[in-house]
Amino acid sequence: MKALARIILHQLIFAVWLMAMWVLYCTLACTHPIEHLIAAPFAVLIPTAIIMRRLCSDPRFMRWLDEQRQ
Repeated sequence: MKALARIILHQLIFAVWLMAMWVLYCTLACTHPIEHLIAAPFAVLIPTAIIMRRLCSDPRFMRWLDEQRQ
């Protein structure tokens, strides 16, 4: 269960990070990408950690994960 949640978390973080890099480097949205390159992981990791902690402490989510493994 925890391994699956960790894999999903890593994939979501990577996808959001890639999307942020595309916005920073391939659009005119930002004129100072280095500062955002440093700040982007923190902006993504903290909310994701909060969401995953709440999900993993929810018994309904844990039952759903157990059902998915079978």
